[in-house]
Amino acid sequence: MQFESSLPETTYWKRVPFLRLVTPLLAGITAQYYFSFSPACIWLLLVFPATGWLLFRLLPVHRRFAIALVPGILLCVAIAAAGCWLVHQADIRYQQGFFATMTTDSTLLVLRVTTPPEEDPRSFKATGVVTAIGSGGHWWPAKGNIRLFVRKDSSSNMLRYGDEILVKNQVTPIRSNGNPGAFDYRRYCALQQCYHQLYLRPGEYRKLLQQRGNPIMRAIIHLRRYCLDNLKKYIGSGPEAGMAEALLIGYRRDLEKEIVQSYSNTGIVHVIAISGMHLALLYGSLLWLLQWLPAARWADSLKAVIVLSFLWGFALLTGASASVLRSAVMFTGITIGRFVLQRYTCIYNTLAASAFVLLCYDPSLAMDAGFQLSYLAVLSILLFYTPIYELLSCRQKWLDVCWQMVALSLAAQLLTTPISLYYFHQFPVYFLPANLIAVPLSTLIIYAAAILLFIAPMAAPAAWLGWGIKYLILLMNTCVEWLGKLPGAAIPAIQLNNYQVVSMYVLMGGLALWIMVKWQPGWWLFLAGIAGCIALHAVEIIACNRQRKLVIYNVGAYTAIDYMNGRQVQFIGDDSIWRSPVAAQLQAARNTRRVSPAQIPGCTQYGRYVRLGNRQLVMIDSALPRQLPHKKFVADYLLLAHNPRVQIPQLQAHYDCRLIIFAASNSHYRLQQWKKECRELHQLFYVIGEEGAFIREL
Repeated sequence: MQFESSLPETTYWKRVPFLRLVTPLLAGITAQYYFSFSPACIWLLLVFPATGWLLFRLLPVHRRFAIALVPGILLCVAIAAAGCWLVHQADIRYQQGFFATMTTDSTLLVLRVTTPPEEDPRSFKATGVVTAIGSGGHWWPAKGNIRLFVRKDSSSNMLRYGDEILVKNQVTPIRSNGNPGAFDYRRYCALQQCYHQLYLRPGEYRKLLQQRGNPIMRAIIHLRRYCLDNLKKYIGSGPEAGMAEALLIGYRRDLEKEIVQSYSNTGIVHVIAISGMHLALLYGSLLWLLQWLPAARWADSLKAVIVLSFLWGFALLTGASASVLRSAVMFTGITIGRFVLQRYTCIYNTLAASAFVLLCYDPSLAMDAGFQLSYLAVLSILLFYTPIYELLSCRQKWLDVCWQMVALSLAAQLLTTPISLYYFHQFPVYFLPANLIAVPLSTLIIYAAAILLFIAPMAAPAAWLGWGIKYLILLMNTCVEWLGKLPGAAIPAIQLNNYQVVSMYVLMGGLALWIMVKWQPGWWLFLAGIAGCIALHAVEIIACNRQRKLVIYNVGAYTAIDYMNGRQVQFIGDDSIWRSPVAAQLQAARNTRRVSPAQIPGCTQYGRYVRLGNRQLVMIDSALPRQLPHKKFVADYLLLAHNPRVQIPQLQAHYDCRLIIFAASNSHYRLQQWKKECRELHQLFYVIGEEGAFIREL
């Protein structure tokens, strides 16, 4: 296994022009997502380099040579501004015809289902696109994406891809729960240009057209169904079939959570996610199958057409995730260069070119974890595989192959570690043995499952092959589960912020440049990265030691309150929450703030009354006594939970409070009633279900 030289001489940069283009483009896209520059500011950034270039051309020739770097800098600024503009233009909220700016409560919406509905225990969920809105007998074209949730019913006719439905406007904005350290669902949907959701019962919509949609997409859905049916038929309906579905076509809904957790603990989730490895296997297999074609120009063109058709067909079949798109675009460039243009390209330039094309097509990919991990893994392999492999020389062929796999796993881990820690908050200790076991077995399983689909009409051979695949998957799962349950399999509760991730990459980049190309400033970059990591960690520890925070979680049916004082936390609420799946959200929040359970002095509870230092919290989950107190009880916060039958005037008669907090466990009807009463009485209130978890510094 050979890769290009890790980082050749200075003239090498002339062979990677796309690297000089994608870097400022990525910087501009990232800046726009974090700072949201206005269109006027973006236009100013575009006009500035154009004006600067004109002024540069007016200078005498000897002056231009003295500041020869200026045109390059101006070009980088222009490309960064173009990245900002791409993000702004891609945001559907700023486009003409966005339905949310044109609707009222009485508006009718025409939606087309654009994804195959996924079945949950209580509902079907899918994504729909608004095609028209109507009011008062008039209709207008519109656009916008909506997340659909349709409650199950025995008499309901399930929605299918391509269906058009007519609904009354009952859309609500997508919100995140706001719990510290929790997955930001709103941001995830926003990256897919989806800002609203709609909950429907079977009788609340009417079908207009059936099975009208993209014929290619319909063909892909039928092909996916063929794959799923045959895998379940010959492998079985157990966890082994779910693993085969995930490995071959990226269908993960049948995977068991325990198995996914084991793969996560061992750091090999990439094995069960369709990635560049699958495209590389497909690409290599196609070249091997087509090697019988003669060495002629027409044969090369035919090879290119066949390879590209299969590559992009597979990418669409698996859902076109960011890592698959990266591989598809890369292999497209390699295929065109090799078979059409008859020339080999620089792999670094091909990698940068694929990123440039994808970011121009969809700038939101820059914020996608799969996109980031995919490119970092490939870049890390290209840079570090050869130096690591050359550290050890093995004479035996089998030992050399094993060392190649070890070097490949270590190289891929280097640049992906900081971003993996940022997203997943744990480090898999046994990632190396897990990769050595899972990668060869999964490769064998993928090839065998592909053969199974081709021979599926022949029942007897397919049954024997399905039996073999089942036990191969069982062997792989057993080994991975055993590794995942070993003591210290993962180092948990690792918290990194954006600045710490950047510091780690500065550290690694400086060390690589200093060691590999003897670039002296790399040593100073390495020291700056270490200093940044230490300083940022110290600042975070000091902030955690000084914190005094009240957190009322957004957890639906439970009352969950954490009082954080320094590095300690005390829980108040329903103890049964710790036996539910929601407990993971609370633990994630505590890991984020680096606190551990303790009995905090000054935090006491007497029934529904809670004292938090010099603040008072009253929890109300039942009706108030009819008799008014002689003197109102003074409280900082009133927390209403579990639908108590109270009215806001009653509360004001019993309590003198600054803020009323409505927990997420209250019904929509009561919330609307309480909000109306609060506005009439000029009472401050906070709705956790709408605004997210209540977090206050005390």
